[in-house]
Amino acid sequence: MRAEAQRIKELQGPRTQLVRLEQLIQSELGSLSPGVAPLLAEVRAGVAALFPEAGGTRLAPKEHEAQHEKLLQSMDELEEVLEALQLAARSGRSSSTARGGR
Repeated sequence: MRAEAQRIKELQGPRTQLVRLEQLIQSELGSLSPGVAPLLAEVRAGVAALFPEAGGTRLAPKEHEAQHEKLLQSMDELEEVLEALQLAARSGRSSSTARGGR
């Protein structure tokens, strides 16, 4: 019983971390955070595939490897976009963007 509880906790780990990441993105970027929504959706899908909920279907090894690679690519792209949006937010362009400025 205890081993199953530990397994469930471990599987929820990536999901919990993703929720925390999304919260940090929202607090850091504010009105610019919708700019990463499509990438976060990709990451969410990748995490769900690689770390199925209890009772979910696990991927075959080759599928797992392919999904893992895709997730890493999405994370790299997310990192680049976050860096750019963070610079924009810090430079004050977020307020002009929200008002429809240039």
